[in-house]
Amino acid sequence: MAAAGGTAIVGAAATDLWQGTKGAVARILGRGDDRDAQRVMVQLDRIPLELEQASGPQQDRVRTALQNRWTEKLAELLEGNPELEGELRSLVEAVRAGIPATQQTFVQNNNATGGGVQNITQTGDIVVGGNPRNQ
Repeated sequence: MAAAGGTAIVGAAATDLWQGTKGAVARILGRGDDRDAQRVMVQLDRIPLELEQASGPQQDRVRTALQNRWTEKLAELLEGNPELEGELRSLVEAVRAGIPATQQTFVQNNNATGGGVQNITQTGDIVVGGNPRNQ
């Protein structure tokens, strides 16, 4: 759920959903503390700026870094506050419903080291390098 949240946050940054998404994320991460929520808002305000300043392939790297950063924040939050998963799920669903499918991007990074093995099951088109085909 944390990865879906990180992707939703960054995905909403360049859309009309941003103000509502930003407020919901600040409420979730602030957990009722106005100062914490304000601190989160300041961090969230940087996302569109960072994306706007990046160009071409650099933008993809910046987007992935931002998604990873927010995924980590949400994972830490959910680890200590599992009761917030429902709120985060609702936010993710609202963002997904509000962003046209052609603008949705889902990134999954898998790393196995030291002889590790991964079994990954996915559905849909999987694109490795290049652009997804038009559906």
